[in-house]
Amino acid sequence: MKGLRYALLVLFLTVVLAACGGQTPEGPSPEGAPPADGAPPGLDTPGPGAAGDGQVTGISIWHGYIETEERLLSEAIANFTAANPDITIDALAVPFDEMQNKFQTEAAAGGGPTLVAGPQDRMASYATAGLLAPIPEDAAFMANVQPEAADGGRVDGELLGAPLSNKVLAMFYNRSMVETPPTTMNELLAMAEEQGVALTRQWFHNYMWLPAFGASLFDEDYRCVLDETGAAEAFAYVNTLCEAPGVVCDQNDGDMDTLFRSGGVAFRIQGPWMSADAVADLGAENVGVAKIPTVDGEGDPRPWNQVEVISLNVNSSEAEHAAALRFIEYLTSAEVQGRYLDEANWIPVNPDVDASMNEVVAGFLEQVPFSDPFPVASELAATWDPLDNALGQVIEDVLPEDQAMAEACQLINSTNNK
Repeated sequence: MKGLRYALLVLFLTVVLAACGGQTPEGPSPEGAPPADGAPPGLDTPGPGAAGDGQVTGISIWHGYIETEERLLSEAIANFTAANPDITIDALAVPFDEMQNKFQTEAAAGGGPTLVAGPQDRMASYATAGLLAPIPEDAAFMANVQPEAADGGRVDGELLGAPLSNKVLAMFYNRSMVETPPTTMNELLAMAEEQGVALTRQWFHNYMWLPAFGASLFDEDYRCVLDETGAAEAFAYVNTLCEAPGVVCDQNDGDMDTLFRSGGVAFRIQGPWMSADAVADLGAENVGVAKIPTVDGEGDPRPWNQVEVISLNVNSSEAEHAAALRFIEYLTSAEVQGRYLDEANWIPVNPDVDASMNEVVAGFLEQVPFSDPFPVASELAATWDPLDNALGQVIEDVLPEDQAMAEACQLINSTNNK
């Protein structure tokens, strides 16, 4: 009898459990236990900040922008994060002359921002130090930019920087003081006596005179050959310019910008980064840009055609890189590129942006055929201080041109182990 009652009880419980679906209530998984499907933890699961997981990915960007350019970046960040609430962006403006050392120091220690913006030569230095993460060739922003601009972000063939704008020096002139811009340097110097010219006494701004005199900075192995190719004549010409009546030469680039923006001089050789502030100070109707005049009896000055790039810090996480690439896609969109064109006079890298109606940018585009590709090589980093010093020694009559060039090249080649 007892056996019968036990069998009936078992049968009753079986029926009740079946009616309840036979489900065992779910509880928290033991810490570190694999998912129920047997996959190892984290495999094929969305990372932090992925669409739909409700998490937010924070990224940061360091830049050297001021005034109009800084405002436009802040506006781009605000617009992007409003449309993409799963991403937050912190921006830090770092003085241009402090940026390289600050980023290299902090990134080498495992820190630094997610993104760092700046010129190509710094990207090459960061790459040599192993501080940048490669950018996928199929990144979405690549569909936005000119292939030539994208090539400016490569170091030894590897894509390490996303292009944001083209940069080339050209000649600004004040339309209220100048009716027709000069086309030769002799014409410019004649006008300078009454109207003034502001020149920056830095190596970067004065590379352009080398090709005008047939000189070269590097050979095919990136060995400095200034002392072998006629650079002394080019530097002597810079000295002649700086001694000419009405020409102001100074190492302080910002002071030379201010001199033009305040109406103190009618001419200024500078890049597009001054455009927006010149327009703000002088009025759009008074700011003109033209090709740098030809050196009489020699050739055309050919400034470097540089690309502003933004790069990924190797220390950042995969999720941060993914968020950063989404922001780069936005920065290279026709919408944002058009805004930078209209308000900062940036030369766009997105070919869908029509620059023909912007007279300032059109002036820079006139200079582009008379420019040299910027050398994206780590060896360039060794040139800045020696050639800045050599230029100063020539202008201040400390050393003759040939000796200054020879000593600078010797130091550059020694630093580069050439």
